[in-house]
Amino acid sequence: MRKNGIEVKRKTDIGLVLETPFWLDLLQRLYPKSLRISYDHSQDEVLHINLGGLDIACIADRGASMSACITERLRVYGAKAIVRVGTCGGLSANLKLFHPVISTACFSDEGTSKHYLPAGFPIISDAGLNAALATSFKKNNLPFQFGITVTTDGRWRENPALLRELAQLGVLTIEMDTAAIFSVCQFRKIPVAAVNIPVDLPAHEKGEDDLKGVPTRRDHRQKLEAAFSIILPLVLGALVDYYKQNIKK
Repeated sequence: MRKNGIEVKRKTDIGLVLETPFWLDLLQRLYPKSLRISYDHSQDEVLHINLGGLDIACIADRGASMSACITERLRVYGAKAIVRVGTCGGLSANLKLFHPVISTACFSDEGTSKHYLPAGFPIISDAGLNAALATSFKKNNLPFQFGITVTTDGRWRENPALLRELAQLGVLTIEMDTAAIFSVCQFRKIPVAAVNIPVDLPAHEKGEDDLKGVPTRRDHRQKLEAAFSIILPLVLGALVDYYKQNIKK
């Protein structure tokens, strides 16, 4: 179902932050009984999925500042746990494309996190929520990794020297949202996690200076949609299990 809305606040239990509105389309196909609300005078859309008797509010946007905004919006709705699911670049050639990485912590190379956490403060995810995600993936035989990500807001102005140094220290992925989402949730004391999907491997592994991997495979979209079709239901199931075991007692 789809409708227009003017609500300032809509009650929810759990929040899901996605990278682009396209994934709202995919989720709506996977959960045809969901409710999609388009808010007047705004580009915001919220997809509400009822799963296990819980309301899951899904919002999509890209970039640290906008991701922080929609995370705050989920908080206002009442979300008691939040997960980010989106794509990322790989900083390690050992990563497997389209296999999920559960982010354990972030290095911030963006300007939003500092508004929530002091400089140098650890930006981390919730261990219990990470464990719930890992359990869901294992039960369904889905290969995954734990790892650190770096979040940047300079998509086309990366620092190759910094990224090489971070890669040598074991940082696995780079994207534009996770540190900001984690920072908001740490400040607001909301359990948070991120599942990042590598879609390209580091250009510097091939001797190039430009680290901005841009997928050129003809079947990139099809592979990404196939991966998300598997991963998103497992993430939602893990969120529901976590909520019932740790929040709704």
